[in-house]
Amino acid sequence: MATTEFAGLRFDPESALLAAAQLDALADRLAGGVRDEQPKLTLVSAGSDEVSVRATQTLNAVAASFQQSADNGVSELRRLATALRAQTTNFGQVESQSALGFAV
Repeated sequence: MATTEFAGLRFDPESALLAAAQLDALADRLAGGVRDEQPKLTLVSAGSDEVSVRATQTLNAVAASFQQSADNGVSELRRLATALRAQTTNFGQVESQSALGFAV
């Protein structure tokens, strides 16, 4: 794929595909880090008194919310990488079709 330039705007498909791969790698690192640290986020109550139980419930609820947010972040990174790859492919196809239109 060749770099395309329009009035100062430059599009390099190879760089775009590299960025998509880096987004996937970032998603993998984030998912792995959260998965590896998950046991540290789940607490057991220090005692059976109301304060200990309630504090543990609250902290575990926060941990669950964090896990959900991290999972959503991983999904968004993966969707962004997929969209970037698709747009890069579509752009290349449109450019090829446009070039064919100018063929003599």
